[in-house]
Amino acid sequence: MRPAARALVLTVAALAGLALAPDGAEAHTRTEETTNVVSEVTHEPDLPALTWIVHTGGLAVELENHGTTPVVVEGYDGEPYLRIGPAGVERNRRSPATYLNDERFGDVAIPPDVDPQAPAEWVHLDDRPRHVWHDHRTHWMSPQPPDFVAAGGFARTLMDMRLVGVIGVADEDAGTFSTWAIPFEVAGERHELRGELTWQDPPSALPWLLLAGVLVLPALLGLRRTDVLGVIRPAALLVGAVAVINGIHLVDDVAAWPSDPLDELSGLLHTSTFLIGGIGGALWALRVDSGRVLALGIASGSVLYHQGLVHLPMLFASGFPTVWPDSLVRLTVALGLLQAVVTAVVIHSALRLPSVGEPGVDPAVAGSVH
Repeated sequence: MRPAARALVLTVAALAGLALAPDGAEAHTRTEETTNVVSEVTHEPDLPALTWIVHTGGLAVELENHGTTPVVVEGYDGEPYLRIGPAGVERNRRSPATYLNDERFGDVAIPPDVDPQAPAEWVHLDDRPRHVWHDHRTHWMSPQPPDFVAAGGFARTLMDMRLVGVIGVADEDAGTFSTWAIPFEVAGERHELRGELTWQDPPSALPWLLLAGVLVLPALLGLRRTDVLGVIRPAALLVGAVAVINGIHLVDDVAAWPSDPLDELSGLLHTSTFLIGGIGGALWALRVDSGRVLALGIASGSVLYHQGLVHLPMLFASGFPTVWPDSLVRLTVALGLLQAVVTAVVIHSALRLPSVGEPGVDPAVAGSVH
């Protein structure tokens, strides 16, 4: 029963990670922020007390006020929306932006008493003079790319399922296609943070897939062996190593994208679950006599799902939230995909051995007995 118990534990862990995915996947994987649209600041007023950050694709704007004078950020109708200063962060309940900014495309119902012309009703949000909010002025306001972008069926499927931001290829039409501005007021003076939206075609995914294919080939070195451990050992080492590399997402869960602490915790739990499945399954396949093939399959499946499929859009986009070099992330995704291919070949070979399920029995002896 011990091998069955171990299999049950790892399987339940993997299923638990899948169960966490719907609630935590967006914050964890950051794939909705994966996009080919670059939102950049082109003009920032000379106000040293203010620090502005426009995050990947423009889906989040961050402002920190180090000074003693509050900053009032205007909403979409010129009304006061946010007040950020020494007293912390306050938001105007009567501003339509308070509700429109809750959804990426502003598809929300606005309460009937909201009126941009009415006197502001400030609601205290934070004691710190720093705030991150979604602003429709700084990003592309459509789930589909601009008309000058060609997107194939696969890309459109990813976008329709909200697994990714806008992607596709524009070729010679790539470049700046829109401008934006966020007006704000300091000490009675009106200023604007200005920027532009630029379409940037992604690099080809083929080089990363080819490099990953070369790196996973050593997993096939055990195919000449006639014992189960000898066959699966190279694959188990590879899967374990690739799973460890998947740990880069633990850092990104916390540092790459501004999010609510609960979202960050959900992302960390999601990533950790599949790290345990990948690393734990690989170690089991190497060290435990019974159930090696099953353990290797669970390890490879954990890596395939989390490192490969969940982050797949990052292979087809020019920008995504990460603190690591983009090339490292793309290679990690490619490794997550291709390790499953070679592991499937290894498992198929191991299952054909007469000694599978009979650890320690020489195949020749087993064959003579049968």
